Amino acid sequence: MASDGGDRYALGRLVLDYLRTFMWPVIALVIVVLFQDDVRQILESREVELAGVVRIGPQIEQLEEQAKEEIADIRALLQAQQTSDGGTASEASEQVSADIESKLTKLSSRLTRGVEQIQQTAPTAIPTQPAAPSGSVETRVQKVSAMERRGFSALLERDVEVALEAFGDAVEAWPDYHNVSEIQKLLTKWKDELSDAESPQWKEVYRIVLADLSWGMPSDLRPEFRSLAAKSYLR
Repeated sequence: MASDGGDRYALGRLVLDYLRTFMWPVIALVIVVLFQDDVRQILESREVELAGVVRIGPQIEQLEEQAKEEIADIRALLQAQQTSDGGTASEASEQVSADIESKLTKLSSRLTRGVEQIQQTAPTAIPTQPAAPSGSVETRVQKVSAMERRGFSALLERDVEVALEAFGDAVEAWPDYHNVSEIQKLLTKWKDELSDAESPQWKEVYRIVLADLSWGMPSDLRPEFRSLAAKSYLR
């Protein structure tokens, strides 16, 4: 039995090592279904370096930083699941598992897309974002990034009107940038409920945004989103 446990832990570590080479289509399924307990221990005890063997200019570094933030989100979700497992809220635990799987799947897609772009153009790197409209790419990125940040900040303040305006401006400027379009649709759908800052629907917003729509979220805002998302599982 001890040998079996050691073998599973070693295999769990091997799975995480594959993260360095972006073998995500296999990883997403294996982590969630087979190695969740082993991986939880590793995620809580060490940092996972992504893209450590691939460095092609600032674009890959941005991809790496975003991926590291997503991994930190997953760690927070795993901790939330551990809390749920310790209580009687089995439904909450199942929701955390589903959110972890969703986040891994989306992260897999983002990383695969970014790596494919790099492989197609190496040694000349290209931005990992979809093509921007005409004009200065750098200027447009700065503008839409500021709009996006304003939207995320408004979500933390539970101000749906400002959040909708900010994400709406971002969509108008660059509809394929990160998840601005998806967040705008989510807020539009629940606008009436979210007009009340005390509405329980805000918990769902924080959970969905962190699990499915967090790519590109400013790193300094993520800790509060992680905390709010974790609280959303407490019924």
